[in-house]
Amino acid sequence: MPKNFEISDKSEKVLEKFDMGKKEDNKAIPEETETNMKEEPKKETPPIEKPEKKVVDTDQQKEPKKEKEEKREKKRKVKDSLKKLNWKKLIFPVTAVLTLIGIGLFYYFGIYKVRPKPLNEVFSFDEMYIVSEEDRNIFTRPFPLLSAPEEPRTEVSPLNGMFFSKKEMDQMMNRRPVAVMINNHVDARPLSGLNSADIVIEASVESGITRLMGIFWSKAPEKVGPIRSLRQNYLEWASEYDPLLIHDGCAETNDPRTNACGNVYTYGIKTITTIGAWRSNEGGRVAPHNEYSSVTNAWNYGEKMSWDKFPSSIKSYDFKRDADIKERGNQTHIKTLFHTRLTNGGLYDAEWIYDKSTNSYFRRIGGRPDIDAETNTQVTAKVVIVQEVKVIPSGDDKGRLITTTIGQGDATILQDGEIIDATWKKNSRTDRTMYFDTSNSPIQFNRGRIWIAMIPHSDGEFAIIEQ
Repeated sequence: MPKNFEISDKSEKVLEKFDMGKKEDNKAIPEETETNMKEEPKKETPPIEKPEKKVVDTDQQKEPKKEKEEKREKKRKVKDSLKKLNWKKLIFPVTAVLTLIGIGLFYYFGIYKVRPKPLNEVFSFDEMYIVSEEDRNIFTRPFPLLSAPEEPRTEVSPLNGMFFSKKEMDQMMNRRPVAVMINNHVDARPLSGLNSADIVIEASVESGITRLMGIFWSKAPEKVGPIRSLRQNYLEWASEYDPLLIHDGCAETNDPRTNACGNVYTYGIKTITTIGAWRSNEGGRVAPHNEYSSVTNAWNYGEKMSWDKFPSSIKSYDFKRDADIKERGNQTHIKTLFHTRLTNGGLYDAEWIYDKSTNSYFRRIGGRPDIDAETNTQVTAKVVIVQEVKVIPSGDDKGRLITTTIGQGDATILQDGEIIDATWKKNSRTDRTMYFDTSNSPIQFNRGRIWIAMIPHSDGEFAIIEQ
């Protein structure tokens, strides 16, 4: 039940006092002030701008929540997709891509950017080898694969057994061999054209000095020499090939055994002498060590004189293939001395050093490599024949020699790294010198340049330095 509240006497008194106070305050205000207040215009106070309360829309409040939820949902989906992804399937393509990138980087930095060093900076060569120049025009020439195929080489040279095509042989059969008397004096070196010769003959002349006679048929060097005068022994060896003969001068005597000048005409030799020859002072050369000729010039002259057919009288040697490298002999160092009393300080002593890899003999003369000035390569031979010949002085005032070229004698054959005892035979001046082994069977020679050293049986010497 509600309680009945009663106002006490004390409370009534207090209320009465409160009402009396209000009345007195109203009476205390003077009238003037009241009038003044009425008369004076009220000053308008500028309204106080209350800061507007931004009303936040409930939709905007909800947007951040939605974005967060969407981000969470995306992350969740990414995690789920990564879990479902099969990583094993990616190993092969990734590995392939990395491999291709590695190959590309290697090619660019290891091959394209890095220039290879010259061969002579990587390997050191023995003095018998000469490094060829870099061919910078290799890609400017026509490629062999784009040209007509080469004709097979089935034709054999009767001089040294080299193979030629039918077309090449037909051309060669329309020209004669060319014999060239070549100066071997120390002041004439280096000589020109020796590495283009098919056959070279080396023998003594006077005072322990040697000269050479090159037989050229398969190749025609534009420059050969220096050329020198002819001797009787060379005239008889040249007669084997019925050649065009290049020489400057000859020995003229009253003895038919040494009278080369008279016998040139007696034998009917097709002599070119110095037709087309010239002198060169290159390298400080002086006469008589500076006169040169050309095999091509000799052939051109021979064509005019109708001396342009290969002689049918030339008898061929027997030839064979090089021995297999396993069957070749040990590296052999051979030395030939043409005069043991007139040594000339060893300037005319020849050495032959066998190279097993090429199955060739490299020549040294006077203690130095013998260089062909035209090819800038060391003189080489596939076969070296050391032929002993009888040599006696003629007794004339020039010290000329009489050499027996017809008959037979001992010989030594160097080929395939082996030393073969043999015998030489020459039946007449125009017959070719033939070589036989100890069973009297013809020697089968390797195909290539043949070098014949005519060693005097009394004054000469053949020595094996290393075997």
